Amino acid sequence: MEDRLVPDGRRLASVSRDRTVRLWDPETATQVAVLGVHADWANGLAWHSDGSRPATASRDRIVRIWVPQDPDLDALLHQARTRVFRAPTAEERRAYLLPAPE
Repeated sequence: MEDRLVPDGRRLASVSRDRTVRLWDPETATQVAVLGVHADWANGLAWHSDGSRPATASRDRIVRIWVPQDPDLDALLHQARTRVFRAPTAEERRAYLLPAPE
């Protein structure tokens, strides 16, 4: 499992071998939401420099950028299951300090 605090300390995100991406309240140590699920072990996590969204990576070779704006767990799960993912833009790569594509 890997976890990271958002720069302002208000949120914590985690990824783990169960393939999930979760948001936590660091003050109460309670889970706020499951943002989604990767197809394989989720093993990388970084917050955007403005703290607005996490990016995750997994052994499925996919980097996903999550936008955790809806506190409704059912809506988040639906969005995670139906979202069409795209490759990060050059600006997003710089914000998350991702390497350039090969």
